[in-house]
Amino acid sequence: MNEENLKKETAPYNNDTAVSIAGNITNAEDVKKAIDLCCLQFGGLDIIVHSAGLAISKSLEDTAEKDWDILQDVLVKGQFLLAREATPVLKTQKMGGDFINIASKNGIVAGPNNVAYGTAKAAQQHMTRLLAAELGPDKIRVNTVNPDGIIVGSKIWEGEWAEGRAKAYGIKVEELPTFYAKRNLMNEIMYPEDIANAVFAILHLLKKSTGNTINVDGGMANAFVR
Repeated sequence: MNEENLKKETAPYNNDTAVSIAGNITNAEDVKKAIDLCCLQFGGLDIIVHSAGLAISKSLEDTAEKDWDILQDVLVKGQFLLAREATPVLKTQKMGGDFINIASKNGIVAGPNNVAYGTAKAAQQHMTRLLAAELGPDKIRVNTVNPDGIIVGSKIWEGEWAEGRAKAYGIKVEELPTFYAKRNLMNEIMYPEDIANAVFAILHLLKKSTGNTINVDGGMANAFVR
């Protein structure tokens, strides 16, 4: 889409309106289109949150190449493309900026039936550190929010992922929220708003933090990063 068409597309909106755009996170042109739309609509770019995701829980023997590929594409390549396409805008603005990547405690904790998903999440986490090291001089901060399973309110848990995790732990699907709460130190269930609060804290309270992982998991000792 050229600049003139993008301007036409944004015409009905004002600066207090959220704008949605359909696209494929694994396609560089679609990612650039979304960033261009944001810049034309709102006059620039300040914050990028990579939260696109899906989950597949299978044993090593049952994990197909297509399972591996889609997780690497959406979780890892998608994060890379967002960073690559957005960074030139942030550098041109000379106002710094924020990348926040939503990962998972599965990138730290080794568990059964999780080789493809856990590997992709670990790659997301290390990419955060690599980008923080590279972009710090430009005042561009890169951090990770690291949740445990968001079972209530998440589409991921409505399908095969929930069945796979329940099978791995030898419990029923409906027992997952309670099971996950019991295994953290605070005995808490994680909700989507907990992740949103972590993002808010990074953006507005932790203004001199970069390269960090903020766990939002009720306290999982085996996921402590330090």
